[in-house]
Parts: sequence; structure tokens; C-alpha cells
Amino acid sequence: MEADLCGSGPRRDAYGRKWSRAAAGPRGGPVTHLPNDIEVVECAEYDHIEIDTALWLNDAHQIVLNSEIDGRDILRANFRKGVLRLQATSYVGVIPLNEHVVVRVKPRVPIANLTRMVIETGHTVLALSAFREYSGRGTADDWAMDLYTDALLDYADELVDSGLQREYERRASEGHFPHGRIDFKRTMQRFGARGIPNKAAYSWFERTVDTSLNRCVKAAMEAVHAHLVKAKDKPRKGDRGRIARLAGQLLAFEEVAHDPDYRFLDDPQVLGLTPLPDPRAYYRPILDLSVLILRGVGIALDLGGADVKLGSLLIDTNKLFENFVRVTLSKHAARHGWPVDVLDGNTDGKVNLYDVPDPLPAPLGTPLQALATRDPGKAQPDIVLRAADGTFLLIAEVKNTAHGKHADADDVLPERGEVEQAVTYALRYGRPLTLLIHPWIKGTKGLVYVGRVRSVDVYDYRLDLSSEEHIDESLAVMANTIYSLAGLPIQIPTSG
Repeated sequence: MEADLCGSGPRRDAYGRKWSRAAAGPRGGPVTHLPNDIEVVECAEYDHIEIDTALWLNDAHQIVLNSEIDGRDILRANFRKGVLRLQATSYVGVIPLNEHVVVRVKPRVPIANLTRMVIETGHTVLALSAFREYSGRGTADDWAMDLYTDALLDYADELVDSGLQREYERRASEGHFPHGRIDFKRTMQRFGARGIPNKAAYSWFERTVDTSLNRCVKAAMEAVHAHLVKAKDKPRKGDRGRIARLAGQLLAFEEVAHDPDYRFLDDPQVLGLTPLPDPRAYYRPILDLSVLILRGVGIALDLGGADVKLGSLLIDTNKLFENFVRVTLSKHAARHGWPVDVLDGNTDGKVNLYDVPDPLPAPLGTPLQALATRDPGKAQPDIVLRAADGTFLLIAEVKNTAHGKHADADDVLPERGEVEQAVTYALRYGRPLTLLIHPWIKGTKGLVYVGRVRSVDVYDYRLDLSSEEHIDESLAVMANTIYSLAGLPIQIPTSG
């Protein structure tokens, strides 16, 4: 039994996040027994979360929920052993449940490099306004720069609203109308010795925004502007609006000098080696982000890190794992000249699930009209290998499930529902075998023979993504195994 986590009436909490109340009952009831500090709860995908119900239910039995996760299958409320509990789903990342609770959901399977998987597949991440810390890693590509752009624009708005840092800078001049402090020694040397009584050398202090901190931020804004205006294969929706917004922000930095040599990166305050004055502490997030942008450093999506603060990015690992396996196999096939197309069964590779026989069956004496006449259904395997003549050579189902994680045995059967789906697809595509692909948890790595369901052999490939160092090797072995299962001819390497 599941409760509906829907809400209405967005409000702002003490941390600036939107949240709302949900579920049945009168609206606007007070939340009681809630602490002033934020509780952080750690869990893995699909784990039940031990959170005191007083932290997310009010006295009117309304769920106090961040409105950004309303209507999304990110957290579920259900009964377990007679107790109403929350359960995580396939989304990993930092989830602000409400103003009192933050949930950190980690992948339940050992995935070494979420960032690489997201970049290679172009997988969409769900951005929330709640901030979390990330590590900088690798090189900033377009994907990272797109994230940096939105974050920098938001930070720059806050910076302009809060006020740019100003410092007093000493200025010096000479003339008939001195102001500030007169430099008597220099006046005597320059004018007194020459008999000029009506001129003096003087100095004064002037407040200026041309500081190392502001030069750093302006340089990052200029780098983001260059990213937005450059030609892209797939420009993002709203880039024109971002350019206009950035142009308006740059007006506030007109008096800040351009430093092409980035000499401001030698400033310990810019790098965070020296703390900022308390009144200017709001500069720290935008400075950290600006340094990453100017150094061209990418972002690591794995939980943990303290290089930069960005909005929390949630990743649906079920879709990510499926997309990553299919995209990797497709790239490998193209690179090695496979005589097949690697298709997504949800789109190009799907076929009708039901046929309508002729003549129709008549078990009661009169032919029965087939429902499939109006709706033949769809068979949609995650991966379909199709030859040039249109024949199907292999179908595979990709499942990001953690079967056997808590089992005593190292090797256990796949979930029955997954096998039944894969066997049904094999029969529909006329194949003598079917393949499941799972992330490896424990036990045997690589290809496992499960058994035979009547005429269909069932295989399970357990892909090891636990080590970032060996991911490429694991993917190549998987691709070669699938090539063999499809019955394709042995490829003989040719000399270049």
C-alpha cells in the first residue's frame, strides 16, 4: 500500500528551498516535534529509510515534502511490517526531503564512474535547488560546462544583489588642487627646489571593485559566455536567455580589469587558502566554481567531495545502466565493423507482440475476435541486434537489479519476472536464446548460463563496473561475448 506523495502550495523554508504539504486532511496545520537542525540520512537505492515520522508528517497526517520532488518517483511512502516508512527508488544523489531532513541515496551496485556513464550516454540528470558538494575531476566538457553555466548565473545574481567586493587602493598625483595627504618630501623635491610654490605631490585612497576576487569571477563569466556563443551540435534550449542574463550581470563588472594571464589565481583568498572576511563569505561558492571553470576541470557525480557547491543532481540509475550498456555496445560494433545494427527495442527494434491467426480459433464453435486486431501490443527488448537482411540475431534485457546481494550463495538465479519477460521476447523474435545483462554484485563475473525454458536457453551477463581502472576491459569482453552469442563470424584482424 503506497501513499501519494503529492503536494501543493509551494513555500520557502529557512534554507530558501521550496516545500509543500501533502496528503489528506485540512491544509496549513502546524508541524510539531521538529528539530531546528537538519538530519542527514544515508541509504542505498530501494532501501527503506528509518526516519522518525514526526520529521515528515504533521499532526494532520500531512506529508511535509520539498515541492521539487512532488509528483516524481523519487521517494515512496509505504507500509512495512505495519509501520509507515519512506523508501528510496532508483534515483541516487542528495535529496532534500524537507527543511529538516536530507536523504543521501547511494547506488546499490558498485558503479565506479557515474560521471563517465552520464557523459557517454547523454543521460539527463534531475537538478534540484538544494546545494551539495562535488569533486572536480578530469576535463570540463560541454556537459560539465552546461551545469557550470546555470550555477554561475545563479551565483552571479546573488553576488550582484549582495554587493561586489571593494578595496581601498592608493592613488597618487601632482597638481594645483591637492586632496588627500600631501607628500611633503616629494613636493619639495619636485617643486620646492625648482621654485614652484603652487603645486604639490599628494595621494589618496579610492574604493575600487577592480580586485582579484572580482577579476576571477569576471574571467569565469567571460569563459561561460564563450561557451554559450560557440557553435554546438545540440544547443540547449534557453541559451539566448542565458546570454542576455549574463550580459546584464557583466555590466556590474565594467570597472573590473581583464586579466588574460589569470594572475588572480595566485591570490590565496581566491584559491581558498586564506579565509574571506565574514562580510564577504558569500564569495566562496562562486570563487570555487570560477576556479574550476577557468582551470577546465570537470565534475565528478559520485557522492562526496568539497571542490565546489552546485545544485543537487539526481540520477536515475535504472535508465542510466540500460543506456550505458546499449550505447557502449553500439560504439563497439561501429568501431569494429560488426555486420549488424544495435537497436533500442523501445524504438527502432520493437515488433508487435501478438499475431492474429487466420483462420481465427473457434474453441466454442464460433471464431473469436482477437483483441490484438485493434492493439497488437509491443515486444520491446532493451537491445536488439538486427542483420542487414532484417533478421534478428539476438535480443537482450538490461536490468539494474541487485539479485543475490544478501543471499548466502555467490551465484543465484535472476528474478523470475525478468526471465519470463526475456523468454517471451526470445520466442516473439524467433531466437533460441535470450540474454539478461546485470551489474555484477558478487560471484561469477561475465557470462553465466542460467538454464533452458522449453526451447529457449537463458544466459545472464554480469558486467563488472566496480573498478574505474578496468571498465574499458570489462566492456570490451561483454561486447565480444555478445558478438559470439549472436552467432556472428569470427573477425580476423587486418594489418593497417
